[in-house]
Amino acid sequence: MAPTAVSETQNVAAADLKAKVVEGSIEIEKSPKLPLADNYMYDFKYNHSLPTIESLGSNIADNVDPIEAAQGIIGQLSEAWGNGDANGFTDLFLDYGVWRDKLAFTWDYRTFNFKENIGRAARDLLPTTKAKNLRFLTPAPKIQRPYPDLAYLQIVFAFDTELAGAHAVLNAVHTTEGWKIWTLHTVIESLHDFPELPPADGHMTGEVSWEKQRAIDDDKVVPEVVVIGGGQNGLALSARLKALGVTTLIVDHSAEIGEVWTKRYEYLSLHFPHWADHFPYFPYPQQWPTYTPAQKQGRFMQWYADAMELHVWNSSSVVGAEQNASGEWTVKINKGGKEIRTLHPKQVVMATSLCGVPTLPVIPGIADWKAGIYRHSTAHDSSRDFVGKKVLVVGTSSSGFDTAYDCARRGIDVTLLQRSPTYIMSLTHSVPRAIGGYAPVNGVRPDIDEQDRLAFAMPTGPGEELSRRNAEVLENLDRELLDALHAKGLRTWRGQRGTGNATLGQTRNGGFYFDAGACEQIINGKIKVEPGFIESFTEDKVILSGGRQRHYDLIVFATGFSNTIDSVRNTLGDKIADQCGPIWGIDEEGEFRSAYRESGVPNLWIFVGYLPYTRFHSKRLALRIKAVLEGVSPSPYTA
Repeated sequence: MAPTAVSETQNVAAADLKAKVVEGSIEIEKSPKLPLADNYMYDFKYNHSLPTIESLGSNIADNVDPIEAAQGIIGQLSEAWGNGDANGFTDLFLDYGVWRDKLAFTWDYRTFNFKENIGRAARDLLPTTKAKNLRFLTPAPKIQRPYPDLAYLQIVFAFDTELAGAHAVLNAVHTTEGWKIWTLHTVIESLHDFPELPPADGHMTGEVSWEKQRAIDDDKVVPEVVVIGGGQNGLALSARLKALGVTTLIVDHSAEIGEVWTKRYEYLSLHFPHWADHFPYFPYPQQWPTYTPAQKQGRFMQWYADAMELHVWNSSSVVGAEQNASGEWTVKINKGGKEIRTLHPKQVVMATSLCGVPTLPVIPGIADWKAGIYRHSTAHDSSRDFVGKKVLVVGTSSSGFDTAYDCARRGIDVTLLQRSPTYIMSLTHSVPRAIGGYAPVNGVRPDIDEQDRLAFAMPTGPGEELSRRNAEVLENLDRELLDALHAKGLRTWRGQRGTGNATLGQTRNGGFYFDAGACEQIINGKIKVEPGFIESFTEDKVILSGGRQRHYDLIVFATGFSNTIDSVRNTLGDKIADQCGPIWGIDEEGEFRSAYRESGVPNLWIFVGYLPYTRFHSKRLALRIKAVLEGVSPSPYTA
């Protein structure tokens, strides 16, 4: 699904921003970049064909009763699982079927592509993990026909293992041999012996007020888990852990929760409707604006932390972190800039966003330039002081377009400098196809858990093929918009692997723009577009590639961030960072690397992602951490 927001908190103090930008500098390339290579941060090695009607030699008849068909498939699956019958289970799949599991069987995030790999995993897992009590969930079984040549039966159901409750989404196709499973996604939902706690009574029986008691509890907290970063992911995971009875402390450098949004550029609103962005246990109010203003998002996060009674140390940072040979932590926290506290949590979570540190290009002569000022987009608040002046925005991802749009709406002479093509889609056509299932109908919101089950169910391989089709459809729907942009010199493409923003969101975490207004300003000439890069500076000129000399009063570098590993390194030190595996991007099976699963460091977890990811994956990671703390978590399946 499409991301709805790309910003979270960073564990970099505002006072350190300039230094961090320098540390995160990148050398400018001498020749224009091409779009990302297909294999950039993408190691997936299985090519999936879609089970089209032609390739199967069979279609699903119009008069098929989906519930009756689903009952037959679930009956076969129940028998195989109940008997630990690996061969019987495997035989239910297409030759190029996919079984994706999130903790229910593997206690990891794993995907088994094609029958051979499904069979191998099934032979190892099913004899020891018996699944039973299969029952339908909503939505009811339904025949899906997303394209004229593709039809499948979608079945959503719950089941139990000895340790956990789980759900599954099964997509089956009809072949000449009958029904076969195309994809199966099995996902943990609860721990039988450790359910979520009921709400507290709330009656005031202590000697001090609720507010004073909260302050005391926050100050004296002895956490089992320390979460570093108080953005959306840190908050959501802490709320999930609290519901499971796990004492958790959030450590955040900001003076207030939510500053990652309240201190962004003043004109920012989230680019997608809020429909898929709700936080766990605490959805946005019914009259929430469709597109959330950034400052409002930050205030909501403050409200969330307070309402959920989360333990938070603001204006605080990690100043030392060590592990002994047994993986036990000693973490030193500069609490509020006033004292050093030493903690011994059993688990540590890095929730400091997909972004590492801001990156500025190293350009010859930039230190000698005296004709204007430059800054990274993270240090840029508003263009209001540059009315009547000339502004250059370097970079054409979301922040670059937003910055240029703010200039254009004030009548500022602004130019976007584009080094490589950008994937662009209109909100008109992309929103219904990306998050239409989450949209309210006649003011009534759909069940968020139901929509999450569906939205996260498709494995990477077939998902890539479907995303490629979707990107082509959107490109055709947006043809008039794209042609008008091309006429103004803006270059677009269909995204990494031809999948629109789908693969870009899984790898680069950028390189796309959901049109929030800037495109119209480009088309009407209020935002100029130039290709290339800054070659050098003189004292009073900016030299663009090809020797083009320009004058600008302000240059905003919307040039992105380094990888999350730099945030880990700055926070926990080189020794810990060097043990971490690669963070984000897709591994050979089709799963995210290190995020939500084993990080490479015992008792250290990486939690990152967009707002819908926050809600969905926070539940899985909280359950995994709880199971580890209680000593009931099996070792992750590694074969």
